[in-house]
Amino acid sequence: MSLQPYYWSDPMQEQFDVEIESILEANGHFHITINEPIVKPAGGGQAGDRGVLILGEKKYEFIDTILHDGHTVLVMKNSPTRGKGKAILKLDMTWRKAMMTNHTSEHIFVGAMKRKYPEIKLGKIWIDGFHGTVVLEGKIIPLEKILEIEDEVNGLIRDSISVTTKVVSADEVDESVRAREGVTSKNEIIRLVNVGEFDSSACSGIHVTNTNEIRMFKIIDVKPQDRNTHIEFISGANAVRTLAEIYNTVLTRKYSYPFEIEQLGSILDKSKTLQSAYEEAIEKILLLMKEGPNKEQLNEVSFWHEFLPGCDMSTIRHLIKELNVEEPSVTLFLTTGKKTNVIMWTKGMPKDAAYYIAEIVEDLGGRGGGSADAYTGGFTDIDNPQELFQNLIEKVKGRILE
Repeated sequence: MSLQPYYWSDPMQEQFDVEIESILEANGHFHITINEPIVKPAGGGQAGDRGVLILGEKKYEFIDTILHDGHTVLVMKNSPTRGKGKAILKLDMTWRKAMMTNHTSEHIFVGAMKRKYPEIKLGKIWIDGFHGTVVLEGKIIPLEKILEIEDEVNGLIRDSISVTTKVVSADEVDESVRAREGVTSKNEIIRLVNVGEFDSSACSGIHVTNTNEIRMFKIIDVKPQDRNTHIEFISGANAVRTLAEIYNTVLTRKYSYPFEIEQLGSILDKSKTLQSAYEEAIEKILLLMKEGPNKEQLNEVSFWHEFLPGCDMSTIRHLIKELNVEEPSVTLFLTTGKKTNVIMWTKGMPKDAAYYIAEIVEDLGGRGGGSADAYTGGFTDIDNPQELFQNLIEKVKGRILE
């Protein structure tokens, strides 16, 4: 058995001959123990390897790797039937490479952050094949400063710096090495991961061998938490793909709503202002509806009706809820957009909402449905929605007065 994990010396080896030592079922999964530490188990803030175990012509996928009592254990949903024997293990290299780029990115990013803010401490981290998260404790760091560090990280990536590892005794680790508290007292030997002369860290995880393998580093979320800063990032092919998708989305919108891409920041600021104005307008509409003339008393029933072009259905439902009408009542709204929609809400009426409107909507060429006190319908290709609404009002009034 190797004294050190294979992935320390050759993280790019994809296939191994292994010996299955045992198979156990636990918590709805199968745990397959293998004889050597050739795959990276979850631990130290990093997810475990994934891949397949091949026995003859059959393949069994493992979705995680863990360490149990010093043994490497593959976690599977489906298991081989025999308990022991030889097998071929093949790693999911897409997952591993993504973990390598994310993990080395985290080292560079945290190293750069520590240089600028020596007082911060590294809190919880998590690295997997999708993304990475870090919590920097002791300071709320402004987004602009974090993005400056992001730019520095991408510069170091472009500089093609060698990433090397070295195993040393614990007493050789000095203050120049970033290490978790207690690491040197708990371990006799320490593995150092060095990003050129920029950063040296105690780490047992998997890494690229050169920063240019990372390709790109991108912050995707920043959240202040008490006196800490929670940061989420992506790197490698995932970062390239995500940025391409975002740019392509913006590019396609450019031709639907003409603007220059350089104006995107101003457009988003304007969008926020418009959203605030829209919410204020909704409140004014609600006030006008409560005080306005479009309310009729039909015997004992209050009949509210409003034509609201441009409002979406969620806004209409919000308005109905906020009206807080007294029983008995019928509320009817019509809104236009891609489709002409009608919504009715009844309160304290002797019959279901559909009784007062469903047949009318169908006669006018629409379709809809609903529950006991609500009905929602729609029309397509309506040239004159106001005329349609007047027809609905008159016919619904007739039903109410029956």
